[in-house]
Amino acid sequence: MKTVLVAMSAGFCWGVSRAFDKVIEKIRTKDRDEKVYTYGPLIHNPQAVKMLEDEGVDVLDNIPENISGTVFIRTHGLCPDERDCLRKTGAKINDATCPDVGIIQGLVRKHVRKGYHSIIIGNPEHPEVQALIGYAEGKGIAVSSHKEIEDLPKDWNDVCVVAQSTQKEDKFEELVNFIKEKYPKAVIFNTICSSTTERQEEVRALAKEVDAMVVVGGYNSANTTKLAQISREIGTPTFHIETELELKANDFGSFDKIGVTAGSSTPSWQIDRVVKKLSSF
Repeated sequence: MKTVLVAMSAGFCWGVSRAFDKVIEKIRTKDRDEKVYTYGPLIHNPQAVKMLEDEGVDVLDNIPENISGTVFIRTHGLCPDERDCLRKTGAKINDATCPDVGIIQGLVRKHVRKGYHSIIIGNPEHPEVQALIGYAEGKGIAVSSHKEIEDLPKDWNDVCVVAQSTQKEDKFEELVNFIKEKYPKAVIFNTICSSTTERQEEVRALAKEVDAMVVVGGYNSANTTKLAQISREIGTPTFHIETELELKANDFGSFDKIGVTAGSSTPSWQIDRVVKKLSSF
């Protein structure tokens, strides 16, 4: 039987748990005919989103002109323009934005109103970053490489720097140092959330103790993908999976000690199923 070690930080962070609880509570207390929606997936975990869909929660990909019921804003937040569009639909709006993300939005909005340009270290395709760019009111840009920083205008005087909340710590520090060379007076805010930092530190330590790592979470989850990346950088054989159905005994035949971690949007029941299957090999 394999020895399976599970990271203490694996699973829902408090922001995701808060959002999930909000939706579940609404499902339990809503009127029979009341519709419940999320604008975009509530979290980046297909299995958890499917569970909500099975409970009658529909995912809106676009904002209709008119809609009745309750619409939840996803944990990643929403830009001001889309918030205004949602309000005009006539639906009840329930904001499930992670409070940590809300703080970043506030920093960007505060500084843009003082005339600052905002540099967001993160993935421009990620909904959290897209919302932050919206708060920058035309004065924000996302970067993830030295080249993108090199291409920024040299004449920006006042610059505010924030991070996507799930950014890798070492990547953030690397790019911040490069930004400081170009904009010495830049105001820097390390807005990587404490949950992300804790997970990254723990997977770095756990990967050194085990023969192989299994990282559980959505392939579309930024923080989960980064955990798998960190584990691979350690040199430990790493398997990023969404469900236990992807686990094959042959892949783990030569490993006696297996570590398991999971992204912040991975529910506990999903982790438990993975651990149970690994333990059976």
